[in-house]
Amino acid sequence: MAEDQSSGGEPAVVQARGDAESGDPAAILLDESGDESRKFGAFTGVFRPTILTILGVMLYLREGWVVGNAGVLGAALIILGCYLITGTTALSLSSITTNIRVGSGGVFSIISQSLGLEVGGSFGIPLYLAQGLSAALYLQGIVEIWQRAIVPGHPVYAVKLIAFAACFLLSFVGAKLAFRVQVVVMAGVFIALGSMFAGLEAADPAVRAPLWGGFEDAGFWELFAVFFPAATGIMVGASMSGSLKNPRRSIPRGTLAAWGVSLVVYLGVAVWYGMMGDAAMLRNTDSRIFAVEVAWWGPAVLIGVLSSCFTAALSSMVAAPRVLQALGEYRVVPFSQWFRKTQGDEPRNASLFTGAIALAALLLGDLNAIAKVLTVFFLVNFFMINFVLLIEQSLKMISFRPTFRTPSWTPMLGSLSCLTAILIINPLMGSLAIALMVGIYFYLDHKHLPTPWETVRSGLFASIANWAAKKVISSSDASARRSWKPDLLIPVRRSAQLDGYYRLVRALTHPHGNIQVAAFDRVAAGRGYQDLQATIRDFKKEGVFATASVVESADFIAGLRTCISVNSGSFFKPNTLFTAIENRSREELQAMVDMARESRMGVVFLALHPESGLGRERTVNLWIRDQSPDWRLGLNLANLDYAVLMSYQLRLNWRAKVRMITVVRDEACVSMARGFLARLVEYARLPGIEIIVSCGDFKDYMSQAPKADVNILGLSEKVDQEFFGLAMERINGSCLFVLDSGEESALA
Repeated sequence: MAEDQSSGGEPAVVQARGDAESGDPAAILLDESGDESRKFGAFTGVFRPTILTILGVMLYLREGWVVGNAGVLGAALIILGCYLITGTTALSLSSITTNIRVGSGGVFSIISQSLGLEVGGSFGIPLYLAQGLSAALYLQGIVEIWQRAIVPGHPVYAVKLIAFAACFLLSFVGAKLAFRVQVVVMAGVFIALGSMFAGLEAADPAVRAPLWGGFEDAGFWELFAVFFPAATGIMVGASMSGSLKNPRRSIPRGTLAAWGVSLVVYLGVAVWYGMMGDAAMLRNTDSRIFAVEVAWWGPAVLIGVLSSCFTAALSSMVAAPRVLQALGEYRVVPFSQWFRKTQGDEPRNASLFTGAIALAALLLGDLNAIAKVLTVFFLVNFFMINFVLLIEQSLKMISFRPTFRTPSWTPMLGSLSCLTAILIINPLMGSLAIALMVGIYFYLDHKHLPTPWETVRSGLFASIANWAAKKVISSSDASARRSWKPDLLIPVRRSAQLDGYYRLVRALTHPHGNIQVAAFDRVAAGRGYQDLQATIRDFKKEGVFATASVVESADFIAGLRTCISVNSGSFFKPNTLFTAIENRSREELQAMVDMARESRMGVVFLALHPESGLGRERTVNLWIRDQSPDWRLGLNLANLDYAVLMSYQLRLNWRAKVRMITVVRDEACVSMARGFLARLVEYARLPGIEIIVSCGDFKDYMSQAPKADVNILGLSEKVDQEFFGLAMERINGSCLFVLDSGEESALA
């Protein structure tokens, strides 16, 4: 039947591997059917809290001090150095984010999905601590402002407790209220900046900071260490991932926008400080706030600095508990059941614990001391983000298809910059931080945490093993979905068969797939085997690893069964049985399907058009069966994963145009089908694909569809040979009939 042949099987519903009631975090639904009105967009959820966290205490209390010590150019160099690290990290973070489904926990979720929960947890726990300490840093800034410019006589600890209580209570009530407060605060911050720059008209030309300072109070790298937390707010938006409507889109947009705007502000303010005071005035931070004294209207700056420090502390107090709640959700931290509990969307228990950490740091530390500790923790985490992208790019697996791409030098430069900064600023603290993370890793590895994602960690080892296997001319496959690649087993009776679809086979496997040709007796006669070996060498020259072996069997099916059985025990076994249906009986084709299913192999049957062949190799039609009335998109697609991946391979290697086509019988299902295909294109990271949804009879529409060089259709487990001929006749083009193995995933 028509509906059985087009990428068929069961409807594409979610295959949840966990149970939400039992606390298994693996139950994941791709269709976002939750209450979107309770979630935030790129501006509200990412840009605003990020920019307000960055433009905080350091802008008013330490940037002038940095300019006074380093001079205008020295301060600009420090700022650019900080933003070089955070900028490359923001680009790497954006690229990784657009390649995965970001869950709650931000960077913890990103690293975990790439390298596993053990590695993610070893960085997620220090990241959580760093964000908790960030709240203490900003609250300490409020205390300093209060002591210097408002009421110097108030007891320090009383001011600390009042500031902490106000911030904690707002964050504890919920992110909605905290973000509403940010609307007012954001206006106050930019009014304060406007008041500062308006004061330029009263600047004395005779009073200027030097272009290059004398570094009287601290050296270059100590100034860098103190100032670096000013730029670390780029992590706040990512930590809100669980509360965003579309993390994949919002995190890159909001983070990069906040990075660019804040860089301009910091450089502009550095020049402003240099024009408003000399080195001695700027270095004197004991009892005054320079920006308040020289601004056009000092109270506006005072309000701005208080509000910016408060909202930065508030953003950290809102973001950090969500990281801790995610750590609890995946059983990474002790007392996970307690930390993972939420009331509505608010992680109340995690907020209580975060408040305790922030309060302890606030009562025990000072601004510079907290800043130096934060610098090392953030540098290590930034290094890991860049390193994860470097690994993903180096493996070049088919699952790595970010919609936001960065050059390979970006994560490399970011990683090297972070390592250099750690070694120069504080090697001892950096070593302790790394030792802490290594210890956490071994602790989590001992716990044998269940990982609910397909990670690239297995892909990393598989790639190394694959390289070694190719050196000894062995072939096999790693079953991890994210490291899946097409490895074809192609049985041939004549060497010319392989020549006939050489370009198609190359397009399906290049650059990292393998080809294993099983040549039966007639190939070995005369020059057949030499010709076959010449074809194999051509594959290798074009970057596709291929081997050929002779199967001595008078019976084709028996010989193929032996070949599959032998390969099933090999190190990297083939995962796809590929053959042309020309001169094959229905019994042979059915036997091949049955053998492939038994060995968990995919099946690709090629029906080559006798006249047009592969045409101009420019267009591909991917036919998707009618799934009405249940058009839901899940992690496991019903006999559609291989077809989607195959269309991607042809698009990549042929630079082909791809169309997704489905035909529904009911006009009411057209919009649902179109939405399903749009979500499939988005989640599979395949932009630019044309979507066609028609209403009517599937077989009738075949002859009306836009012509393509290759048509990809689903193959049912019960072979219908009559449909093969009908499809090729009505479509008037070559067809690939595809059956999933269950080991691949188009959404990984």
